[in-house]
Amino acid sequence: MAELQLYDKLLQFPLFLGMSHNDIMEMVAHTRLDFFKLEADKSVVKADSICDKIIMLVSGQVEATTLSADRGYTVEEVFNSPYTLQPENLFGTSQRFRSSFTTSTKCNFISIDKHEMTVLFSKFATIRINYLNSLANITSKAIRHTWMVQGDDNRQRIVNFMITHCLRPSGHKTYKMLMTRLAKEINASRLEVSIELNKMESEGLLKLSRGRITVPFLERLTTL
Repeated sequence: MAELQLYDKLLQFPLFLGMSHNDIMEMVAHTRLDFFKLEADKSVVKADSICDKIIMLVSGQVEATTLSADRGYTVEEVFNSPYTLQPENLFGTSQRFRSSFTTSTKCNFISIDKHEMTVLFSKFATIRINYLNSLANITSKAIRHTWMVQGDDNRQRIVNFMITHCLRPSGHKTYKMLMTRLAKEINASRLEVSIELNKMESEGLLKLSRGRITVPFLERLTTL
């Protein structure tokens, strides 16, 4: 029963999709998997810390916090299990987490260190291909955002900004920024931004408070 539970849990993650039960059991038998639990409101990783392992959220909910380069604004996002914390940063020129992650609820995690991952890549083609596919998807998304049409009105520009400044364009988001900063980012006046945001609030798309824009479901904005 324990084997089946672990098999089912691992298959929730894109990294192991397509693997047979025997392959996963062989991987588990020869790979060090670190299981750990954290209570709510505990730090998982901090932004700019070294990414030397794959960390998978098996159960619970985490919050990701990403700062702009000049620390002028912050984007907070909520992720439910199953979720992998920025696996793309395991390799490359900047092997550090771009965001800080904290637990919103009691959480269970599985982590695999970098050395173990390199062994898995060489031994299991499925894991290697799945990881390459995830990198390709991230690259494709970044290129698509670069060439995204900014739109002819302020609402489109606001929505585009929100979409391109988050880890996943769906779910609950909180943008901690002043309207003057958002206006600067989309090349509009503060008054224009204020008018449009208040319209969106009256339509139930978001909620405004001082220095904070809360979007319950970002996917509702992406369909506009």
